[in-house]
Amino acid sequence: MIRICHVLASVGEKGGLEKNVIELANHQASLGHQVSAVADETMRAHFSPGVQFIAHPMGGGRLNPFNLLALRKAIQSARPQIVHAHANKAGAMVRTLRGSLPGIKRVATVQNIKRSAKPFRDYDAVITASAQVRDSLGGIPATVIWNSIAPPPAGTKEAALATGPPFLDGPEPVFCTVGRLVPAKGMDLLLEAMAQVPGFKLWLVGEGLQRPLLEELLDRHQLRNRVWMAGHRDDAVGLMGCADLFIVASRNEGGPYTLAEALHMGVPSISTKVGFAPEFLPSEALMEAHSVPELVRGLKFALADVPGLKSLLAPSFELVANEVTLDAMTAKVLKVYRGVLDGI
Repeated sequence: MIRICHVLASVGEKGGLEKNVIELANHQASLGHQVSAVADETMRAHFSPGVQFIAHPMGGGRLNPFNLLALRKAIQSARPQIVHAHANKAGAMVRTLRGSLPGIKRVATVQNIKRSAKPFRDYDAVITASAQVRDSLGGIPATVIWNSIAPPPAGTKEAALATGPPFLDGPEPVFCTVGRLVPAKGMDLLLEAMAQVPGFKLWLVGEGLQRPLLEELLDRHQLRNRVWMAGHRDDAVGLMGCADLFIVASRNEGGPYTLAEALHMGVPSISTKVGFAPEFLPSEALMEAHSVPELVRGLKFALADVPGLKSLLAPSFELVANEVTLDAMTAKVLKVYRGVLDGI
């Protein structure tokens, strides 16, 4: 049994980062470890009863001495062997406290490529969500552990299909992309590329601040009859399973979770070279980020042999099924902890 304290600095949101931390903590607790989570009060409801939740207001500055003093007190109250900081803000704060947490080993997880690796220096161990992120840390030793997802339950695809999504009865294949409508996700670049590649329909699933821009692009390129702006959908994973192809067009990305979900559903996928996509997909299915011409190339490649992509990506489906699971991720993280505690 290991005494673990997770530190999460997010406030009021549950995106991919938060989901990963919460599922890891909950699963560690279910395996019999003594787990606590120091996080903002807005995150309390997401943790299981088996995790000791210690509320700490995370809206304060990461260098505020009173904030740091209160954080140290919160961590020490859990009496952990390991304090595990997640992402930049938590990483920076726990690093600042490194001299005032005697006897507690420190582990940090980095989800995205960093311009500065300073928040993650001086840790006993660093975990990254992809090799790409590891390589951005300027030589800091790190262990790559892919974020997990739970395989979609039986009936997920069928439930989404029952809602009657458009275009499925037509002669053209249906492609799907899912994500928040923000610049990082590259939805604008995808629509610009789509305007140059006829022959398919698109489900664009998600909501966000870029919606007005994307609506304007639909009108400018006369794409209204080819694109379904689905908005936020609780059945997004099921919709992925109904599509002929899944697309990640992101400019930058930590995961992306959606790619892992699509591969879990057995859906052929293409992606920009972000996050762990280069580790999951064959080179033919990868595109450079920030590039409309690259997205055009990827779309044309997919359209040339949509059925053949299933065979090409068979190793990708197998890899995700075996390695991108909560059990696999948790076992790898616990191995890192044991290595730190044993001085390996």
